[in-house]
Amino acid sequence: MRSSWYCLALGDGLLATVPLNDIEDAFRQLHPAEAPPDAAVFSRHRLDGLQCQVTVYFSPALAVLARTFNAYPCGVPGGHDLELLVGSPDALPR
Repeated sequence: MRSSWYCLALGDGLLATVPLNDIEDAFRQLHPAEAPPDAAVFSRHRLDGLQCQVTVYFSPALAVLARTFNAYPCGVPGGHDLELLVGSPDALPR
C-alpha cells in the first residue's frame, strides 16, 4: 500500500499566515539541517470569490507532522499552482 499525502485547508489567505509559519517552524525543528528528498510541504492559493483560500499538502514522509496539525489523508496534489512552502521540491512526483 502506498503512503498517503495529507492536506489541510487553512481558509482565508490573510488569516493563513500564522498557521503557515507554524507549519514551517515545526518542519525546521524536525529537519534543522537539510530536508530529506521525500519531505516537503506545498501550498496552494486559490481565489474563491473575493477571498484567497489556502490549502497545504504534506508529503507522506511527514505523516506524523501532518497529523499534529490535524491534516487528513488525500491524494497526490497536482497542478501548476502548487508552491513549495518548506522542504525538498523532489518530494512531489512529476
